[in-house]
Amino acid sequence: MEIGRNRHNRLVLLEAGRSLDRAFSVRELPSAARAAAPKLGLTTAYRAVERWRDEGFVEDAGSREGEAVYVMCSAQGHHHHVVCVECGATALLEGCALESVRQASAGAGFELLDTALAALPARCADCARGHAS
Repeated sequence: MEIGRNRHNRLVLLEAGRSLDRAFSVRELPSAARAAAPKLGLTTAYRAVERWRDEGFVEDAGSREGEAVYVMCSAQGHHHHVVCVECGATALLEGCALESVRQASAGAGFELLDTALAALPARCADCARGHAS
């Protein structure tokens, strides 16, 4: 991470993001960092997440309740994440989980518009059990 303006705040936010251990929205970061930086603003959080995306610290993880969510990720190479749409739990899928979908789409005469699909929306076992009740 670079040296410069708001470096301390970005480091605090980075630790907060790592501590969440799930997919998170930008609005959740200042709350998670409140103890270390009580006056941290939402604008700083948005700027930090945008910078982390550029630097490869976070990846897009789809959306939850209409809000973009992100996952802290240090995985190398092509991979995907499964992300619970309710609680934000994540799992890393090594390699390409979509190759058979790409081939089937091409065989049916279609070209996938989202060829990356970095995050696959899902429901974790705990949340699924909650729906079964």
